[in-house]
This record gives sequence, C-alpha cells and structure tokens, in this order.
Amino acid sequence: MKHQTDNQGLDRSSDTSQSRVAEKPGTRGYRGLWLTLIGAVVIGTLAVVVFKSTEAGPTYGGTFTARRGDLTITVTEAGSIRARNSIQYACEVERRGGELTILSIVPAGTYITQEDVDNGKVLVQLDTSALKEQLVRTKLDLATEQEGLTSAKEAYEIQILQNESDLSDGQLKLRFALRALQKYLGSELAAPLTADVNSISDLDAHMAPFLERVQGEPNILDGSGAGQELERLNDEIVLAQGNLSNAEATLTGTRKLHDANYVSDLDLERDRLSVTSKEFALKDAMLTRDLFLKYDFPQNVEQYLSNYIEAWRQLQRIHGQCRSRMAFVQGRLSDAHEQVAEEEQTLAWRERLIEKCTIRAKGPGLVIYGTGGVGDAYASMRSSRSSAGSGIIAPGESVYQGQVLISIPDMLSMIAEINVHETEVDKIRPGQMAQIVMEAFPDKVLQGRVVEVAPLPDEQQSFLNPDLKVYKTLVSIDGTHDYLRARMSCKVVIYVNQFKDVVLVPIQVVSNRRGGKVVYVLNADGEAEERPVTIGAFNDTFVQITSGLREGEEILLNPPILDYAGGSSIFQPTLLTMPMDPNGPSGDTVDEPLSQPDSADR
Repeated sequence: MKHQTDNQGLDRSSDTSQSRVAEKPGTRGYRGLWLTLIGAVVIGTLAVVVFKSTEAGPTYGGTFTARRGDLTITVTEAGSIRARNSIQYACEVERRGGELTILSIVPAGTYITQEDVDNGKVLVQLDTSALKEQLVRTKLDLATEQEGLTSAKEAYEIQILQNESDLSDGQLKLRFALRALQKYLGSELAAPLTADVNSISDLDAHMAPFLERVQGEPNILDGSGAGQELERLNDEIVLAQGNLSNAEATLTGTRKLHDANYVSDLDLERDRLSVTSKEFALKDAMLTRDLFLKYDFPQNVEQYLSNYIEAWRQLQRIHGQCRSRMAFVQGRLSDAHEQVAEEEQTLAWRERLIEKCTIRAKGPGLVIYGTGGVGDAYASMRSSRSSAGSGIIAPGESVYQGQVLISIPDMLSMIAEINVHETEVDKIRPGQMAQIVMEAFPDKVLQGRVVEVAPLPDEQQSFLNPDLKVYKTLVSIDGTHDYLRARMSCKVVIYVNQFKDVVLVPIQVVSNRRGGKVVYVLNADGEAEERPVTIGAFNDTFVQITSGLREGEEILLNPPILDYAGGSSIFQPTLLTMPMDPNGPSGDTVDEPLSQPDSADR
C-alpha cells in the first residue's frame, strides 16, 4: 500500500542552518592513529571506535526542525480501466443436465456497426441439438393420458386436505371471537347476544335492550373486563373526591392563619388554586366514567359482537367454498384438455429456448469476450476445474445459463477498478475524491470519486493467494477522454483524510524505546536528549506528533542504536543533511526508519 503526502501548509526550505553536524574530533585523533600503527589491526580499530565515542563525543549526523503544517493521508493502488456501462450478451438458455456449447462466435475486437444491428447480425450461435431432442420428447408427452389422470387424482386428494384445514381455521376464529366477547361482558351477559345470529339484521336494535339494562344497573358487569374498567374509573372518582376534601381542609386552615397574619397572601392563593385543581380533577374523573358508559362501553360491545358475527359468517362462506372447490377438482378428472394445454405451454417454452440460442446484435460497438472485467481470466481458470462449464469463450466450449459471452462497452463512460488491501479498506468510503494516472499517459491526471467498495474480499485474489485479502473498489472518472481504452493499467490515489496545522516530523526519527515512542532532541548544549512523544496520524514520509514535542525543536534524523548491553548509544552518520519538506519529494535520499510506528496509529 502507498501513502502520499500533500501538505499545502508547509513551505519548502533548504536552509542549511536547520541541520547541525557535530564537531570533528580534535588533536586526540592523532593519538588514536599512533595506537593503530603499533597495535594489531583488529584491536587497534576497536580502540579507535571506543576512544572516539568516549573522548571526542558522538557524531549525530543531520537534524530536522519540527514544524507545523497539513498532513494528507492517501491510499494508492494500481488497477485497470473498464467501461462503466456496457451491452451484455448472456446465455439465457437452461442446460437441464445437457451440454450447451458454442457453435460460432464473432472474433473479439470486431466492431459492430449500426448496419449490422439493423440487419440482425448473429454474434453467437449455440448448439441446439439437445434442445431439439427435448422438444421431440415434449410432443410425445401430449399423448400420455395416464400422467394427466394421476395428476388430477393427486389434486383431488390435496383439495380434501385443504378443505379440512380451512374449516378448522374458520371454527378456531369463531371460538376466539366468542371468548373475547365473553371476557369483556361475562358468559351470562354474552349468551343472549349470541343466541341466534341468523336473526340479527340490525345490530343497533339487537343491542339496545342490553345497553339500557347496563345503564340502569352497572353492577351487572362485575366480574368481567368491562366491569373491571368501570371499577377503575369509580376508584379514580373516589380518589379525586378525597384529594378535593384534603385540599379544602388545607385551604380552611390557611385562611385562619392568614387572618392571623401567619401566612402570606401567596400561600393563601396557592391553596385556593389547589382546591380548584382538585375540583377539576374530580369533574374530569366523573366525566371519564360517564363517557365510558355512554360511548366506549357500547362501542366495545358492538365491536366484539360484530367480530363474532363476522367469524360465524366467514365459517359459512368457507363451507360454500369447499363445496365449490371440490366440484372443480372433480371436473378436472374428466377434463383431459387441461393437461394438453399444459403440455402445449411446455412445447412453446422449448421453442423459445431454441430461439434464444441465436444471439443477435442489439447495438454498435467493439466486441469483448466476457464482461470486460479483470476477473474473466480467473473465472475461466476456476470454471475449468468444475463440471459446470469451462468458462472459456470459444467455438466448441460449453457455457452455462447467465454466463456473459460478449460485452460491448460504452467507451464514453469509464471507471477505474482497483483492489484495496484489507488493512486499508476501512479507510475507503464512497464519495471520497481520487486522482487517476494512466501508465500510458503519465502526464495526464484525471479526477474522480470512489463509487463502490465491495463488502467481501475478491474471490480471484483469494483463490490465487489465500493469505491475501483485497476488496474490489470502483472509482469514477470525470469527463470523457478519447484516449482511454478498456483494461488499460492505471494508478489511483484516494484522498482519505487531511489534518490541518499539526506538528510534523519525518517518520524515520521516531523510535520504539521501552514500549513507547521517543525522538532525540538537541538541547541548548548541542547534546541529544531522549524525549517521549505521542504520535497521531502518519503516512510513508511524515508523522503527526500530538504531545511531547514543540514546533521549532531540532531532532536527530538518525536515531541512535542501543548497544547489546543496553547502555550507551552509538550514533551512526546519516546521508540526510538537509531538512525534509512534507509538501512532497524534493530529490533527497531518505533512509528507511529504524522502527515504523505501529499500524494501529495510522
């Protein structure tokens, strides 16, 4: 995966004052040379190193000045170009266990003109021999009367079972409707209402005597669902009356205290309002009960009774429907032309399949085998291992239903197809801006946006390398470009995120020490000081420092390597003597960092 940097907020600087080089050793170096001349070569060389590291001081190499700027995070992948839309010619013929092969097909690269379309040019001709054999067998089936008789008998037996099921369901609904009415009114009150359903012509007139009785004697509802609701409303009235009595008593006491100047006018007014509120509550509770008896209760009774009557009538309709369906299936036993008509439909269907074996041109364009995508070769490879078809598009090769044989792409609308590694796919979202550069035209930069990210890994790459998980991603290309061709190689740069005005340092200066991140800062005395830092986002060149480092501080470009004893550090010289610019490459040679930040920090 590649990450690019586009930091517009940083200015390129080549001021050599930002790089510091440690002073060279003094005259004591000659003493080391004398020791080298009189001692063994290996021992003398080691002595020089030890002497220089302890007497002359370390050589730090180049430095970099921490600065603020913008950090752009991108994902770069290679891919190819294909048409966004195309005319697909797929096999629409079912194989039904037999081989379906290509007899002839136009060569790939053939350009189909509008005249070819008007003349009905044949693009693909499939083998119809197996389908014609099936057509003959279908014609013979028309004379088979026994098969039709068996089918009619099975339909008759199925209808018997269906009638029994329908009747059972209707009876169940009728029982449930009756139980609902009995629950709401009680069994004794519900019995007169449901005694003779056939005689009910006017539901209001049928219920009127019962409602008048309830209005005069509400207690007859005790023990039912309606009685429980009425009791609850009465309890609310009693509670409201008690609250009103308490409020009135409180007001009386407050008035006495007010007359004796022990409470304020505000307290007296508050208790008056409390009494008024409780009076309203009592009226509301009484009104709710009256409305229940006058409207809600009659409405509920009518609804439950209506449900019962409708369930009873539905059961009667089911009886009639069962008798009608039985008469219908009995008639099918002697009606042979029904089976003949079905066989005729099968015959017509097989004739249509034979017609679909001839694929004709629908529009002009350049012929490409398959879908025109990069996975055609993989599909051919995978299919060749199975019996479903070779997957190769050529005369004599077998094909399967739904396989795209030819596609004619629309060259006016192109998209880039890339594979994004699983470590980067969580960064990619539809709508993100992207740049596309063609390998054939590196000087032309195209603009686009992410259109689609596959939810599952690409099967092609997983088949070739099970350890590689990549997700196919489609990137649109703005505008129309005549020089673009299908399957051209390209590089796509997707702009994932940008961090404004953050502290930036080269990624190579951050080291792992004792489970944390550190950099080496030059103090006022010119000595390297280890500084713990916290890093944020980063790309291949720069990393964001969120804490532990200030803008303007100078840090070593070449962090020290700890010796095996874990004691003093040995500084190695670096080729970097000029500060790096996060705005882009400047031709400087950059060493690989000693330790990259953890991937979780990206």
